[in-house]
Amino acid sequence: MITSSSDKHFLHTSVVLRHANGDSGDAEQHIETILTEAAVAKRRVWVSSILFAQLRPSTFVPGRFATLFELTRYIRALATLVTPDPNTMMRVARLRDAKWQRPADAHQPGGKPRTMSLGDAMEIASALWVKEAIGVPDLEFLTFDDWCSDDGKGDRLCLLHLQDYAIEAKLNADVKAAVRLTRLEPIVHAQSLPHSVAAG
Repeated sequence: MITSSSDKHFLHTSVVLRHANGDSGDAEQHIETILTEAAVAKRRVWVSSILFAQLRPSTFVPGRFATLFELTRYIRALATLVTPDPNTMMRVARLRDAKWQRPADAHQPGGKPRTMSLGDAMEIASALWVKEAIGVPDLEFLTFDDWCSDDGKGDRLCLLHLQDYAIEAKLNADVKAAVRLTRLEPIVHAQSLPHSVAAG
């Protein structure tokens, strides 16, 4: 497994929510390390403001955090929130409009391309804004992708494996930027290589 080597992270909503629920599995201690070090300015962490739209009060279960307010206060204290501006939202639309498909699937009967979800596109585009506009070239986008099936028959686009679906990468600058973004599971290690693949 390829692990994190940077101290600058964009956390996908899934990482924060699973950590809050104590459902991070083997990554739990690593996420705790990232968040603890972010709180004392040893790491920099960004999250999309879309995270707060996912915090439905009816589904909140007290655990690591006693109340929803406590969770939101914790996030706001250690992470920089990114709210997409109009240009970033236009990039979101282009990412969702792209044909995400494995080359082998493109030649199969009924092989349909996948579409990046609105939420995932907003988070990827926001991370690219941090990387490009703020100037954080070693930014790592941390996410869980275990909802994706290995046989490739699921409907959801796997963010950790975008390079496998980027048949438009040579033509679409936004797809190329997304593929080049370092995307990892939240496993921290001192010595590692990025999991990004430069397209084209």
